[in-house]
Amino acid sequence: MSDTQGQGFVRYLSSKKSLDDRALNNHVRGTLAAALPKSSPQVPLQVLELGAGIGTMIERLVDWKLLAFADYTAVDSDAACAGEFRRRMARWAGAKGFEFSRRPENAALIRTQEGEISLTFEQADVYDFLSVENSRGREWDLGIAHAFMDVVDISAVLPGFCSLIRPGGLLYLTLNYDGETIFLPEFNRAFENRIMQLYNRSMDDRITGGRKTGGFQTGRNLFGHLKALNAAILAAGASDWIVLPGPQGYSQDESCFLHFILDTICNELKGRPGLDQNKFESWVQMRHDQVVNAELIFIAKNLDLLVRVSDSP
Repeated sequence: MSDTQGQGFVRYLSSKKSLDDRALNNHVRGTLAAALPKSSPQVPLQVLELGAGIGTMIERLVDWKLLAFADYTAVDSDAACAGEFRRRMARWAGAKGFEFSRRPENAALIRTQEGEISLTFEQADVYDFLSVENSRGREWDLGIAHAFMDVVDISAVLPGFCSLIRPGGLLYLTLNYDGETIFLPEFNRAFENRIMQLYNRSMDDRITGGRKTGGFQTGRNLFGHLKALNAAILAAGASDWIVLPGPQGYSQDESCFLHFILDTICNELKGRPGLDQNKFESWVQMRHDQVVNAELIFIAKNLDLLVRVSDSP
């Protein structure tokens, strides 16, 4: 929901790992597991992830036992994410009892109980990466974009992404925001509706690196973009974020996540015309206080899609 960069963003990505795990759609995941081609030491699965962040999707795929033998290329433009990616992969592999060895040029090798993953991290602008790789003619079996398509220009990224996937290969597009964020308990419905209306509009108006981003209805908009590319949607389903306090309140990660979301909305709408700023600041503080007191329930609507790339020109 935010394209904020830096160490605060790295902490946010880490904090939402367990939340994302809960949210990801099981039907879409199961369809992915059934559709993936078999891999072997001689024919490893070729995987490309755009917006790889700090590497949580690799961890997830290994836990799901979907990566045995694989060549995994992870791409992200953020320098803070790049550094944490390398550190986190080593820590995670060690905690799992995997063998981890660094290789030259931001590469590493991870040996698990099931197989071997050759990992390469590319710190690069996604638009530049797609342009360069499309000129080289390399193809991947599986493309992944996790909580990423809403922060890029879909019309610019998706065609290039599809062209890097082998004919008949797969795209796994997860946690695509789809237009609704809910805070409970409800407080002054008309005012909160105005807040979210303006925040959603800011997503549609947002320009990052000189380019527009996917917007607040990225999830539903992907269907039309994929149809235009003659891609077949194999599975789709809801992947809503839901955070509510348990008997012991929130976990530390959940508290961090909720404060980050509230700060993101505050920073986006600070000084926005058409919004009573004193009332808005009071609302933000009230919601932060509810997090501290373990009283806030947060829901955000997302969609997951699994796609088969066209096998025709």
